Amino acid sequence: MSTERRALRQGTASARTRPRVLLVGGLEPSGRAGLLADAEAVRARGGVPLMVAAAVTAQGRNTFARETVAPAMVSAQIRALRELGPIDAVKLGMIPGLGQLRAVQKATRGLRVPWVVDPVVRASSGGRLSGLGRRDYLALAGPGVWLTPNALEAAWLLGLERLEGSAEARRAAELLKELGFEGVVVKGGHLAGRTVVDVLAGKGRVRVFRSPRLQRGPHHRGTGCRFASALATELARHTPPERAVSRGRALVRRALGAGVSRRAPCSRTV
Repeated sequence: MSTERRALRQGTASARTRPRVLLVGGLEPSGRAGLLADAEAVRARGGVPLMVAAAVTAQGRNTFARETVAPAMVSAQIRALRELGPIDAVKLGMIPGLGQLRAVQKATRGLRVPWVVDPVVRASSGGRLSGLGRRDYLALAGPGVWLTPNALEAAWLLGLERLEGSAEARRAAELLKELGFEGVVVKGGHLAGRTVVDVLAGKGRVRVFRSPRLQRGPHHRGTGCRFASALATELARHTPPERAVSRGRALVRRALGAGVSRRAPCSRTV
């Protein structure tokens, strides 16, 4: 059996049991954001988080700082992880610039697994987290690539000022899907109303998910991070997309209800 076929079979086996999910993003040492929140969600869905830091951030009450990790080091982290076992899905969070993005793409060449792209651009405080532009994110479209913007990010990606209501969120998901993504989930937490509406545009249909809005304090964040990482974990084990989205939403609602996201906020605006 060839090395490539053996690796493919090993990857399929791990996806059925405990999928190994490559998480590329920013390290926020308090655990309020980024990779630590991602890892928590992957473990909650029964997966194994593999964390690669593309940047290190400091985000306190009055402090905001960001330091990028050299592209060569980003590549080395991924190569080392691939040497140690299969990768069943990839989730991109905060990517500080094109150098780090190209490093990820080069280091994952030949890896045919689901990708979830969460376009993290700014911190909730307004600090810039990524130098990527909308064209850089849209250029990632392709088979097996999922996009999970919130309503603000979806508007930004489409060159719009904002989205108003669930009808516009649905249209935004459809437009982004038409650009070549495998699927798009527009998260509606930033939209007004007592009901939270998330829109899934997948193959052949659009599905709208609705749930009562939970009370959220200023520290109750982290929904986008957790959802995208949970989705990647479910897609890695070949869960049907609608069920994968439902499980990701359920994880977020449990986290909000338990106050877990108080410790790991990573919401952002664009």
